[in-house]
Amino acid sequence: MGTISFIRYYISLFMAYCKFLFAFVIYKFADYPDEVKVAAMISALCVMIIVVMILVLFVMSWKNKRTQRLRDRIEKKYGKGMEYIVSQEASELLSEEDIERAFGFDRSELDGPLLKNNREKHMFVEIFYLYFISKRSELSKTENSHTMLRMFDIPDYLEKEISLGSMKHKANALSKMRTFKLPISPWVINKLLNSKYMRVQRLAMYSNVMSSSDSALDYFETDFFDKNCCIKDEIELGFSLQRRRKMGLKLPNLARWAHIQSNEKTQCMFVRLMRRFNEIEYCGELKDLYNDSKKKKLIEEISRTWGYLRYIESEELLKKALLTQPDDTKVAIMHALTRLATGNSLDALLDGFKNTTNPHVRYEALRCIYNYGPEGRALFQELEKNSTDADKKYFDFFNNPITLEKIRLDKEQAYHPSVETVFNG
Repeated sequence: MGTISFIRYYISLFMAYCKFLFAFVIYKFADYPDEVKVAAMISALCVMIIVVMILVLFVMSWKNKRTQRLRDRIEKKYGKGMEYIVSQEASELLSEEDIERAFGFDRSELDGPLLKNNREKHMFVEIFYLYFISKRSELSKTENSHTMLRMFDIPDYLEKEISLGSMKHKANALSKMRTFKLPISPWVINKLLNSKYMRVQRLAMYSNVMSSSDSALDYFETDFFDKNCCIKDEIELGFSLQRRRKMGLKLPNLARWAHIQSNEKTQCMFVRLMRRFNEIEYCGELKDLYNDSKKKKLIEEISRTWGYLRYIESEELLKKALLTQPDDTKVAIMHALTRLATGNSLDALLDGFKNTTNPHVRYEALRCIYNYGPEGRALFQELEKNSTDADKKYFDFFNNPITLEKIRLDKEQAYHPSVETVFNG
């Protein structure tokens, strides 16, 4: 209350000076022409604006110096301990006493909390976050980080920020808790799912993914997610599902989610993630979606997923669809049939080459035949031998050593992180 009165006093004082300046200008130039009066008023206004800007810059500079002093003090006092906690040296499970020794203090000798107020806790979190994400190749035990954070009362501080803070503070605290892999109260998450801010809703949604039950993932069934899904959601969901898999938790049925949504982009995202996480057991649930859908992109993604996961039962459906789909969809279907590699689709691939005038489709059909095992290679050589002058251009790609390196089809699109990080580890 005292601080508010202090600020209000100086604001009132500044306003009084402004009124005095205007009154002085009006009195001083009362008998001058209107043009001079206007020029004088504008000059007085510019002087006030410059004074306000100087005051704002002074306050910002003071706040930045104050923040930097706090950062330097926290870094000097606890920086080495933080660095040790996230290093390879802390690969073994540490007790509270071990962590106290790493930080260089004995808690029994201290009076009160280690961090005195929320400003210090906020700065501690920001500094530790930078250490945590920068040591991606030296991931230590998560339990050690949790023990250290509890010693400094950080989990309670972050939960209060999530519950009571502004939208900016909610989003920041929720993001930090997810990165540190701290457990978040389901009550808090359910409250945030009803937030009016889209960013807070999304962060709460991805925190929910870490729950062990499918019932906690019902956010992905909502109209909100269906309408507002974007590439960031696919990346975040991929990281979250990888964490679930590493923790030994059951992955949700992504085919079911593809059925529930109506947005083509959202459906395609879930179908793509099926092949990223090898959900071959749910591939059969995509058959009715494949038969009934008129969405070209969705049919392409389902075809790719069946091909990459080698879902053999889809072969007849793919061959049937090959006759009716547009050219770019035909390419996705032919690739899927080639990846299935059952030996029963060579005639369909040959039809894909002969029954179109589209150069891209004809080339891709030849590419599939070339990659279809010994039978396909024999058919390819026969087609090359009997090709017309107009068709020889398609075979030139297979005789050039540079382009020949690009002829092979990749065999999988599974989610295999090249480097374990704090986001997917």
